[in-house]
Amino acid sequence: MSQPDILFFMSDQHTPYFSGFGGNNVDTPEMDSLCRDGIRFSEAYSNCPLCVPARLSMLSSLRPAKTGIFTLDDALPDLTPTFLHYLVEQGYETVLCGRMHFLGNDQRHGFTKRIAHELTPTSWNAPRHKLKEDRGVLTRSFGEPFCTAVVGGGESTVEYYDRYVVDSAIRYLSEDHEKPQFIMVGLYGPHFPYVGDKELYLKYLKRVTLPESFHDPCPTPVLARHVQPVSEKLAISIRAAYSAMVEQTDEKLGQVRKAFDSFCDRRGNGRLFIYTSDHGDQCGDRSMFAKSTFYEKSTKIPLIFAGDGVESGRVCNTPVSIMDIGPTILQHVGAHEMIDVDGVSLASALQGNDVTKHEVYGEFLERTSMKDPADSYCFMLRRGDYKYMSFFDDPDCELLFNIAEDPEERRNLAKELPEVLKELREASKKIAMPEQSVALQKMHTYRSSLMRSYENALSGEHDVERWENTPLTARNYPEICIKNEALTEK
Repeated sequence: MSQPDILFFMSDQHTPYFSGFGGNNVDTPEMDSLCRDGIRFSEAYSNCPLCVPARLSMLSSLRPAKTGIFTLDDALPDLTPTFLHYLVEQGYETVLCGRMHFLGNDQRHGFTKRIAHELTPTSWNAPRHKLKEDRGVLTRSFGEPFCTAVVGGGESTVEYYDRYVVDSAIRYLSEDHEKPQFIMVGLYGPHFPYVGDKELYLKYLKRVTLPESFHDPCPTPVLARHVQPVSEKLAISIRAAYSAMVEQTDEKLGQVRKAFDSFCDRRGNGRLFIYTSDHGDQCGDRSMFAKSTFYEKSTKIPLIFAGDGVESGRVCNTPVSIMDIGPTILQHVGAHEMIDVDGVSLASALQGNDVTKHEVYGEFLERTSMKDPADSYCFMLRRGDYKYMSFFDDPDCELLFNIAEDPEERRNLAKELPEVLKELREASKKIAMPEQSVALQKMHTYRSSLMRSYENALSGEHDVERWENTPLTARNYPEICIKNEALTEK
């Protein structure tokens, strides 16, 4: 059989705890079907729970401490190869359809073509007035700390953008293509603004409940900025909207998979379908929303492979990393192995073998103050059933959880299990790179300022690959609208 065609479907900010396969609380029949047809890695983690660092780590298979990328305002150097370059070497056409959150002149990083534009700014000096004009009253709700400002059911920019991406993918799959295809379909949902389809929102409003940990205290001042003291009513509405957006994402995955199967049947090729996300969403745990922590809802991701040569109906419970995706794809198709990277291949697991246990970790630079920002290094290590979290600027706070017994992470075992704590603390010290990470981030912050100055000096249009077609009706408040008056613009 010839080289398999590959469809990589990637959402943004989907925690697997909100799904049929991972939590049995959201209707995701298409994802559940994918699980039955392939292998699900139930303990897959993002190595940095923020869009750009996670995505660029996935593509390069390098940890943030080596890329130096910890924020949204950054880009991979042109000479850093991604797994896409290896696929091109293997003869693949590498196609980007939609979101990947690239910034700067290089909007490819190994993709040979792009067939659908990005939703977020693609240039260093994207005109903010145009962004606000296109997104309307929900502009601030696209980012923290204003993501809880407007919540509800109705039309949204995200839904229209994701439809555009899916339509572009289906149109491309209806055409004939000579080379083996690697197609990345990147959606924005279920990333906030927390506005879902009206009927689905009402459906989940009757189903969702407050998280068990909603009133739990924040364990360290380092994480305090993620706590949003919203009302219980607003928290319920957020979880209903998010659930609706997950189901909408699931429907789109099914549409693309159906088109991909028809494409592969027509070509007579083998196939591989992959689903993942870059990080999750805390959805009210500890009164925290969005991402950027190492709690399960924020850092765990869905990861499912299905297709020819993949054992069906299997669940792998060994912890794995988002950095493992590229090496896995390359080994599965017989491409060259990535050189000097931090991810490992899981290809043998696709064929039914056990995954070799390896260190699964994450690192993040917390902004301790918005007025006078300073980088605080945070680290997570998952080993077996235990997860350890440490905070460089708060060494007295160590969090230790048994994820198998306590998936909501409400019982810190640091004092109860001193031997386990010591073991994971010492293992973390061998992996963590706090000084290098902070130094690299400072360098990248300065470089980013140079890129903005340079781009500003150039004539011509910038941000030319950003999608700007939000209908006027979706630029207003949704039909069912709950406002956080503390954050809503007057």
